[in-house]
Amino acid sequence: MNSQDSFYANDFVYKGKPLFIEFPVNKGDTAEIAAKRAVKIANKYQLFTAQEKILDITANEGKITIEGVNGYQIIK
Repeated sequence: MNSQDSFYANDFVYKGKPLFIEFPVNKGDTAEIAAKRAVKIANKYQLFTAQEKILDITANEGKITIEGVNGYQIIK
């Protein structure tokens, strides 16, 4: 990773940031409703933990798309 962004570095020179997002799926939810809820929670979570938007997360017809906000981000 060639980025010098301090958000992804730590004292051990390991660059990376674990990320997980949990969201509820209620009985009777359609994929579209669950995806919209997941995106809403994910956007709140990233602002709460990072104080800025680090991913573009969108929902379209029940599918969630996650994109990095810069060219150095890699999701594994």
